[in-house]
Amino acid sequence: MRSPAATSPLNLLLAVALLALVLRLIYINQISLAPFFDLRMGDARAYHRWALRITGGEWLGGDVFYQAPLYPYFLAAVYSLLGDGAAVVRYIQAVIGAGSCTLLAAAGIALFGRAGAIAGVLLAIYPPAIFMDGLLDKSTLVCFFTTALLYLLSAGHVKFREFVSGVVLGLLALTRENALLLALPVFAWFVIGGRPAVSVDSPPTHRRTWPAALAFLAGCALVLLPVGARNYAVGGEFLLTTSQFGPNFYIGNHAGATGLYDALVQGHGSAADERADAVRLAEEASGRTLSPSQVSSFWTARALDFIRTEPGAWLRLLARKLMLTFNAVEIADTESHEVYAEWSSLLRLLAPFSFGVVLCGAAFGACLSIKDWRRLWWLYAIAFTYTLSIVTFYLFSRYRFPLVPVLLLLTAGGVAAWGDRSARPMRPWAVAAAVLAGVVTYLPLENTRGERLVHYVNIGNTLLGNPQTWDQAAVFYDRALKESPLSPAAHFGLATLLRARKQTQDAIVHYQTAVEGWPDNADLRFDFAQALEEVGELESALRELNAIAGLRPADVPIQIMVGKLLLERSQPGEALKAFERALAIQPTNIEALVGSGDALVQLQRPDDAIAKFRAALAVEPRNTDAQTRLDRATAARK
Repeated sequence: MRSPAATSPLNLLLAVALLALVLRLIYINQISLAPFFDLRMGDARAYHRWALRITGGEWLGGDVFYQAPLYPYFLAAVYSLLGDGAAVVRYIQAVIGAGSCTLLAAAGIALFGRAGAIAGVLLAIYPPAIFMDGLLDKSTLVCFFTTALLYLLSAGHVKFREFVSGVVLGLLALTRENALLLALPVFAWFVIGGRPAVSVDSPPTHRRTWPAALAFLAGCALVLLPVGARNYAVGGEFLLTTSQFGPNFYIGNHAGATGLYDALVQGHGSAADERADAVRLAEEASGRTLSPSQVSSFWTARALDFIRTEPGAWLRLLARKLMLTFNAVEIADTESHEVYAEWSSLLRLLAPFSFGVVLCGAAFGACLSIKDWRRLWWLYAIAFTYTLSIVTFYLFSRYRFPLVPVLLLLTAGGVAAWGDRSARPMRPWAVAAAVLAGVVTYLPLENTRGERLVHYVNIGNTLLGNPQTWDQAAVFYDRALKESPLSPAAHFGLATLLRARKQTQDAIVHYQTAVEGWPDNADLRFDFAQALEEVGELESALRELNAIAGLRPADVPIQIMVGKLLLERSQPGEALKAFERALAIQPTNIEALVGSGDALVQLQRPDDAIAKFRAALAVEPRNTDAQTRLDRATAARK
């Protein structure tokens, strides 16, 4: 006969923690053999550099937060204690991920008895959860704070539960900003005095208590107000989290939006590019310098204008985003689940347990536990509110991941209710709901082959930064081209690699293919123009530059290169105009001042040329190019 201790809640929680940790350690060990294991790509690179600045003493920063700040500060703490190795971060996140599974199991036990621990078991073996815990990304912290919040709302015995819940939600909002919207259902839960049932079969207690709700708000304020004060101190604007609402809202809501991420500028996908592009485009359109809040307001207004003028298109877009949110396909950001699965037999083994299965289980559980809706309504409210926060913007699988713990709790509720006699009439409905969810979730909306393509290109681009890994970079660009032979990103990367290897003529072929697919990518066309100039095709280079000037009329480097090419073609008058356009934007630009001086020399205007060279030296007294030209121009005048 099994002893009570063998199935005690504590033993169940320990078993869940051990299972989750072992699986994550196995996974990290498997992917450690991948050539990209130590690479930081996309947001991971931005967070890494941010963390290094923090450890270097820039703990306060110098501008309003654009990205959620908690993860880089977490990384900075890890770096200070254990070093900045990628493996260290992945292993620590494996431990945190195991903690998330344990918290979810504890929440399930509090809500449904020991059978509720199945929620933690399912999270422990859920492949995307294992994958995300191994990423150099904030998803691990997002899941941890989400499961911690669910546990606090489920368990009635935690001291200062309302206040701690507020603290946890504040921390969650500093890792995933849209989670702040969850304050609404949680506040409502505390306002009505909702308390978990004393036992699974007893109803929840209700004691109207505004103090409890206010304690929750106080917890949120304790975390978020200092961030708002910090933003005000360094940037002059009081923002509780970040200033990226407007650009993200516009990306998800504009004419031509797909519900997925589309960069503001073609070919730009990094956080640094996105912020710079958002500011530049907003200021060009406004004709003035804008603060972070004003930039956000600019993009918000553009999105609202689309919603107001094209309500039908927006509603169709909203429906598509809702379908994508509950689709079985994992839509990758920078790194793809499928590429990591190429290096992990564990991910391949667990692959059938997809988001589609999770959704079917939640639909099944929701029907079987419907009789308990009075004590579970807050779960539905959290799921609904978080779904709303997703479809308001755009979708990546990591953005919808916080929904998974909630859905697994509903699944656990169904497992717990299966043997309940009162739930038997609902069994056919539960099966029907699961089948319907399966039909919806497995609709063919997206093709994940494109996600592998993006990951291959990102690996290649990152390896491109080190000459010792150029051969590996070429391998991943080739893989990307096998996925999509006309991929502009892959051809652009390969062209950059060939040009770095001094194989410029070969690179030009790939630049041409990339430009055909990305005609509005100014960075690509600028590099193409430089390559054409290197092989002596000045006319073609100028044609590319003129095309770019139309895309970015306020881009100083473009105007400077136009001027230099015109000088090479002995067209000093046109060259001077290009340099003057650059100086109108950036009056102290050394290259433009020196270039305009060179053009004036060719135009036989030595006095004006000398003035330009002197202006350059006034900006940078030790500039040898300006000094040499000044000496020559002065000697020639004599």
